[in-house]
Amino acid sequence: MTKPRHAVLEGTRIPRLQNPDDSRIEAAVRTLARESVVVLSETNDDNTYIQVWQRPDGLYQLEHRAGSPLEHFQTVTVSADKVHAAFTAWLDNDEGWADPFTWKPISELF
Repeated sequence: MTKPRHAVLEGTRIPRLQNPDDSRIEAAVRTLARESVVVLSETNDDNTYIQVWQRPDGLYQLEHRAGSPLEHFQTVTVSADKVHAAFTAWLDNDEGWADPFTWKPISELF
């Protein structure tokens, strides 16, 4: 079994919080306002994270980066439940956390 990550939760309307529990993550995702962002990043590595932005059209733009700019990916979903599940599974280091989505690389944007 893989060890959970040590992480920091922060966002547009969320103060920085070390090692958030599931209820804090769920609240951050469910109360996300349009054009706001929530980021969950590894404590000692700002280049390894999962983040979500609720676009003006209401869709959730989910991104993750696994260290380098070449490992930056994006997907879109209508489901806050799926975003919450992805954040929680990512934090738990669940190997299949990204499987429910179709990801596209966006490294060329950086």
